[in-house]
Amino acid sequence: MKRHKHKILFGALIIAILAFVFWYGGDAPGLRGWVFQSDSQVSISDENTISNDETKDLKEKPINSPTPTPSITENTNESDIEDNADSLNESHESSIDKTNQENSEPLVEQEEASEIEEETVSSKMEADQSSGKDKYLTDPVPEGKPLPVEPQDAIITNQEYTCFLSVRCDTILNNMSWLDPEKIELVPADGIIFAEREVHFYEGESVFDVLLREMKQNKIHMEYESTPIYNSAYIEGIANLYEFDCGELSGWMYRVNGWFPNYGCSRYQLMPGDIIEWVYTCDLGADVGGSYSTGGN
Repeated sequence: MKRHKHKILFGALIIAILAFVFWYGGDAPGLRGWVFQSDSQVSISDENTISNDETKDLKEKPINSPTPTPSITENTNESDIEDNADSLNESHESSIDKTNQENSEPLVEQEEASEIEEETVSSKMEADQSSGKDKYLTDPVPEGKPLPVEPQDAIITNQEYTCFLSVRCDTILNNMSWLDPEKIELVPADGIIFAEREVHFYEGESVFDVLLREMKQNKIHMEYESTPIYNSAYIEGIANLYEFDCGELSGWMYRVNGWFPNYGCSRYQLMPGDIIEWVYTCDLGADVGGSYSTGGN
């Protein structure tokens, strides 16, 4: 017995070791797909070992998730969250639309007021208070008559219209004694250089544009000069009849619809049906029914 005592103890030790290995090795919890961890962490490797409710709770309320806003509680389900979100978005969009509408209405009114103001300003001549004239030395235009349009501001389009044009010098026939003898043969017997006829013009063109084009097309001599101080062209001669050829008060004037404008022909913008007359005066307009000095008819 004493002889086998050590063998028995050795065998018991082996059995104890095997039992230990069996319990902590072969059937250890780590081999079943999960491990023990602290309360602050959860690691899922096999969803079959956790109930569906627990899995849902873990997905909806993960550890270290942000603190929910007051409008969404921990017990709120996904559909409620979506409804709340839609409601918040609709409320926010409605607020923005209302604000934009309130802000846009005064802006539209302000833009309309600005356009009206611009039209009002553009329809009035800017006159110097001391002289009563505009920057091109133009006297106030009579009420009801068209205001000048500066050539640099005119917008000429392809829209075509018609007006009427004539050029005559019949006043010279009554003052032949004043006429330069060298020019006698240039005066037509009836005083008509260009009989009244319907001519074409383009929207935005001036009286000067039409006269220049028609004289060129009909091979009638014409000479003019630019006068920056008046911002217009000045007609010096037509058909070789010039200013001062029939007295010191003689020269060319133009009339539109019976009115002698008190500004240059480059600044008179035409309208459909206008009747343009270029007439030669021997008495500063008095013999043709008008005067540059007074701007009258």
